Amino acid sequence: MSEKAVYTPKFINKWFCHKLECFNDFIKSYSSDDSTYYLEPFARGGVYTCKGTDCLTDGSELRSLKYGFLKCIFLVKDVKDARSLKKRIAKFNTKSVVITGNCINDNILRQAFNLIPRSGKSFAFIDPPGYNRLRWSTIKKLTAHGKDWKGHKMDLLILFPLEMALLRNITRSDCEISINRLYGNHDWQQVRQRIQDSKITRSEARKRLVSLYKTGLKGLGYRYIEDVMPADFSSPPNYHLFWTSDTHNRVKELIDIWNKPRYLPCELFSNTGN
Repeated sequence: MSEKAVYTPKFINKWFCHKLECFNDFIKSYSSDDSTYYLEPFARGGVYTCKGTDCLTDGSELRSLKYGFLKCIFLVKDVKDARSLKKRIAKFNTKSVVITGNCINDNILRQAFNLIPRSGKSFAFIDPPGYNRLRWSTIKKLTAHGKDWKGHKMDLLILFPLEMALLRNITRSDCEISINRLYGNHDWQQVRQRIQDSKITRSEARKRLVSLYKTGLKGLGYRYIEDVMPADFSSPPNYHLFWTSDTHNRVKELIDIWNKPRYLPCELFSNTGN
């Protein structure tokens, strides 16, 4: 049976492809130090299909393997995604590991932590498929795993699912528990109430929801906590960037990368076929 019959890559829109290209530029710069462990708690199958062109593009998982990390660790919830990723990373001939399971499960997260020395330098790319998969308890566990020999906690690059996930569902009563888990508190409900009372615009609601999450990150004790709005490749952007680190303020780098005018590979591929 062919791989295609077993696994069909998920379709993505142009804004998702744009996100991957930006991530590629960032990770290329970040991974110049080959002593860093890379962790992706919401990894997927490794490849996607671009809507409209049907061209395949590498996901963040395969892109991270192309650069100088000491080891890459991927937590994959879906069994088919995990099987696909294991096959695709084999060609890189690395010591990277795919762990099948949900990162909110302590046993799954512990398997990842067992591969990262508590004194080792580490970086986590957190790109959840929606607000209901991202829990504040997971962020706290990543932060508390350990510090390197210089006393630095794990660097975090968080793609916060703001527009199409959180804002779209914030007034739904059946989503309240999930959003409480996202923030780790009930403070966001004040924003929801003001939306329901028509006292703030959606633009102001976005700012307040971002500010609340940033306040939570500050409480984790990081030296640098920055947030960046991506370029309006989709309007408004579907997500918001957070960077936390004890070593580097990379806000200028993030702004330069995520707001850089760029063509997508699928667009170039499409043009060459004309």
